[in-house]
Amino acid sequence: MGVYRRMVSGGLALVAAVSLSACSGSDKTVVIQAASRTEILNPLDLQQFGTPLPMIPVAAPDTVSQPGSDFYTVVAEQTANYDFGLRRKDGSEIVNPATGAPIRTTVWGYRTNGVKAGYLGATVEARSTLPGETGRPVMVKYINDLRDSAGNLLTRHLLTVDPTLHGADMGAPEIRIVTHLHGGHVVPESDGHPEAWITNDPNAKTGLPADPVSGRPARPDGNTVTYTYENTQKAEQLWYHDHAMGITRLNVYAGLAANYLVRDSVEDALNLPRGNYEMPLVIQDKSFNQDGSLHYEATPLINAGSGNQQTDASGKPVLTSKPEFFGNVITVNGKAWPYLDVEPRKYRFRMLNGSDSRFYNIWLEARDAGGAAVAIPAGTITQIGNDGGLLPASVAIGDSAGNALLLSLAERADVIVDFSKLPAGTSITMRNNAPTPFPGGDPVAAATTGRIMQFRISKPLNGADTSAVPANPRPVTPLGVASNVRYVDLQETMESGVLVYDPNTGTTLQRLKILLNGLTFDAPITEKPRLNVVEEWVIINNTVDMHPMHLHLVDFEVVEKGSIAPGAYTPANGLGGMPVVAAGGLRRNAEPGLNPVADSASADSPYRVQPHEMGEKDTVRVPPANDLIGSQGYVRIRAKFDKLGTYMWHCHILSHEDHEMMRPFTVVP
Repeated sequence: MGVYRRMVSGGLALVAAVSLSACSGSDKTVVIQAASRTEILNPLDLQQFGTPLPMIPVAAPDTVSQPGSDFYTVVAEQTANYDFGLRRKDGSEIVNPATGAPIRTTVWGYRTNGVKAGYLGATVEARSTLPGETGRPVMVKYINDLRDSAGNLLTRHLLTVDPTLHGADMGAPEIRIVTHLHGGHVVPESDGHPEAWITNDPNAKTGLPADPVSGRPARPDGNTVTYTYENTQKAEQLWYHDHAMGITRLNVYAGLAANYLVRDSVEDALNLPRGNYEMPLVIQDKSFNQDGSLHYEATPLINAGSGNQQTDASGKPVLTSKPEFFGNVITVNGKAWPYLDVEPRKYRFRMLNGSDSRFYNIWLEARDAGGAAVAIPAGTITQIGNDGGLLPASVAIGDSAGNALLLSLAERADVIVDFSKLPAGTSITMRNNAPTPFPGGDPVAAATTGRIMQFRISKPLNGADTSAVPANPRPVTPLGVASNVRYVDLQETMESGVLVYDPNTGTTLQRLKILLNGLTFDAPITEKPRLNVVEEWVIINNTVDMHPMHLHLVDFEVVEKGSIAPGAYTPANGLGGMPVVAAGGLRRNAEPGLNPVADSASADSPYRVQPHEMGEKDTVRVPPANDLIGSQGYVRIRAKFDKLGTYMWHCHILSHEDHEMMRPFTVVP
């Protein structure tokens, strides 16, 4: 994505003059005014591994209110004094320079059936309702109750809203939410369509009838909506998070995300670690201002024709979020670089990458009490599941940087770590070395974002560990031969007429446009799979970044990955014409090259389907293109679309999604 994504906005108020002669055709000088911001906290000054890992609570269902269903009331609300565990290296408090009080953060989160986590939300646990299972549907009443500490309805977001992005550009209220159950097998009316949002005003008259052309379900008046989740799916880790058009990245960054676990009898029979020995790990990167408030970068927009800074309806300068965001502090379950004291036994970790744009390439690094390196024995770390549930075969991962677990945005990993294989007193650091953006971006900062959390084998064993690590957790039932093959692509272009100002360099650049099939979100729908028909989608990546692509409604098989021979690909034309690949142009298991040879890629290449991508998934990493030689990456997935209606497919880099790298698809009779 070029120079634009490399910019780092300053934290101070800015007034600058910049010449626009290069972009406007005549010499012009314009004064740029950026919003006033405090300095950003330096992550090198912060303590690591000094705060205990929070245990995310599980909310109990209401089994009475809705006969035949488990009922939950999920309230989005603001918390003014949340503690992310930001401390100096000596463990002392950092004070707000304006007030002298210890720094705390205003955040958003979910209160689920009365269980308040402050930041993020409590876990919902459900049982599968597939034949032979004993589960019940889940009904959720979502309430937008975002208010300040005095009880007043919020009217402005915690973070800067860019009114030029689709969904935020039509006078929509800044305080709006709509919740998507990521990985849920649900009807479209309960899927969380990004334009079917609710505001926080119980008296709001913002409702709209369903739109049969776009497929948007009815948008309700007021501040509540009720969804039904049928749970007609196998055991897997889902998560529910905000999906409001144009502000998804901001709402999730503020804290609107939580886990949703589906259980079934197959999982029960595996004798996996459970109870206190099973825990979610929600990994996110953040940046903080010196007063403890959340920092999310934004930079001024300039009209390329006039040379004037863009302003909103009230005359204030428009600031845009970049199409990627990378924080400098790693949090897990809402704490900065936490630690977990563990027993010498097996633990099951349900890992989720809940960040905006950051990939994690994860492994464990161990040291004894004296600081000497300790080798991680073989078999210490085993992945038994991914975002589609239990794997057909377990995978040994994470015992070294050369055998790391790559976790892209929204992907989940179900991992068992056997701490009994290491000596008591060992400290184990979860490490990360994924570049930003991935895979060709800047190296990770080894001392900060290269570390995630720490485990300490410091507790005595509380009873015998009888849990197991299954070799073959769940057999696969293949979908069979596809009746249709569909080609789609990922494109990056430049937005005409809009320039982005970089306060650090005093330069302006065109704003990127990141699209699917070259189409904006509201262009006519081009993907119309037929009900109960198995399709293959060949997703072509014509960009230099890896994109985690998510399809709503379905779990899919990852059939193959590879690259396309130079000259064999014609991109979608942005007018509804789909991409075309010449016969023989797809090179399975091949790196991009002038003459890519099928099956030539190394075993761990991103251009091969990896063992932890077997089974089923709902999010898939599409390998990048080599734009110097015009050779694209691709992935082929296979899915059965079994519910009528309109759903989304999009990149799960949240900034990309908000910059319109999202499109609807409609399942038709």
